[in-house]
This record gives sequence, C-alpha cells and structure tokens, in this order.
Amino acid sequence: MTKILGRDDLLAGDSLKRELVPVPQLDASLWMREMSSDHVIEFRKYIEKLKTNGIVETTFEQDIEIMKMVIAFSACDENGNLLFSSAEEANGLSKNNLNVLMDLGNKALEISGVRMNGAGLTTEVADNLPNGQKKSSLENLPRSSRKRVKKS
Repeated sequence: MTKILGRDDLLAGDSLKRELVPVPQLDASLWMREMSSDHVIEFRKYIEKLKTNGIVETTFEQDIEIMKMVIAFSACDENGNLLFSSAEEANGLSKNNLNVLMDLGNKALEISGVRMNGAGLTTEVADNLPNGQKKSSLENLPRSSRKRVKKS
C-alpha cells in the first residue's frame, strides 16, 4: 500500500538526501544533507550577486565564503536537523583546517547536485535534483584563478 502524505510529512524535510561523510583529517565523520530549496535559492542569489558585480572567477576569500555557506546549509545531525541556523553562524568554520573546509564544502555541493568540474565551482544545478526538477540555466562560475572582468 502506498503511504498518503500529510502536511506534517511535507513540512518535515525528510525527503532530503542525507549521508554520513568521513572526515579523515579529523578521524571522524559528519552527517550532511542536500540543501533545501530555500538554501539553493540563497546560494544562487549569492552567486548571481557576484556575477552582477562583474566577477567571472572567484577569489580565494570568496571560495571560503561559499564553502562556509554550503556547509552551514548541509551539515546536520543523524535526524537531518541542521547544525547551523544560518550561514553567519558558520563563520567559525574558517578557523578549521583549510582542506577540511574545502572537502566538506565540495561534498555539500555534490550531495546537493551542484556540478563541479576541473576548473572549479559551477552554479549549474545538476539534472538529478530531487523530484526531477529541471537544471538551472545559470552559467559556469569557475573558481581558483583570480581573474576578474574589467568594467568599462
């Protein structure tokens, strides 16, 4: 028999993928879940703001901010409850080992279906988003190199 979903089921957020992610550098593991729709929207707004300012490739500092944001939107307990209430609350993450921060951020993006490529971060959401949503039409936004578009 098929379960009939009710209001509480729909509001529970239980449909978000969740994974136990090993963190070898800390000899530990961390639960991470895919970003909610609200978090994907907030992430996209941040990227769009960068692009509006003429940024084609992010700086190292912007990469760190992006990683803190996506970790805040993904790190959770075993029940899927987020460990951070906001991206600002996750600012302390930058005190940690850079490799841990980048690895967890990349894993958060992967779990949420944000495409990664050899050039770095892209803002195009993968085809395998939950519930068969179409991928976004956002352009690639490479990171790691430090070039910016010249304003005319």
